[in-house]
Amino acid sequence: MFAVMSDLRTKLERYESKAAHCMKAAQEASDEAGKAFYEELARYYDELATDFRRVLAKRTGASLAAE
Repeated sequence: MFAVMSDLRTKLERYESKAAHCMKAAQEASDEAGKAFYEELARYYDELATDFRRVLAKRTGASLAAE
């Protein structure tokens, strides 16, 4: 179970990092199309991170209930 949780946390951190990188790229974009592209990509990665946070919260709650 620990390996699964560790893997989920790693993926969460990766998606959070990608979302932040895309938001920075959107702010630095020289045109509206580039800005819109990176903003959408940032939203996508942020949604994935949110999903992983939910899964981690459920698994953490489930493992605490089992103890």
